[in-house]
Amino acid sequence: MPRLSGAQMIADFLVKAGVRHVAGIPGHGIWTVLDAFLDYPDLNVVQVLHEQSAAHLADGYYRASGNPIAAFASIGPGAANTTVGVATAHVDSQAMMLLTGSPHTYMRGHG
Repeated sequence: MPRLSGAQMIADFLVKAGVRHVAGIPGHGIWTVLDAFLDYPDLNVVQVLHEQSAAHLADGYYRASGNPIAAFASIGPGAANTTVGVATAHVDSQAMMLLTGSPHTYMRGHG
């Protein structure tokens, strides 16, 4: 079995979990995961205009179809923009998958 990167493991997990669509805005901290999605032709990437839209899309699609969509956002403000959509799904006990970026470990604690 070939050695997979962390990003490839995430993409592989999503496909095996039945996720066929991911929605969000490419940005800092999530690029490697988006690059890994290119290796999975069955995984459709939907670029939205705001991260909150991605969270609401994931919530609404799951409610309407019973099939999951993974939402994604960049670090910091991008992740914060998903808060209302994530809270809506949480309050209504709906399943949601959200992927957010992370800074390099050597950058943690530097503002």
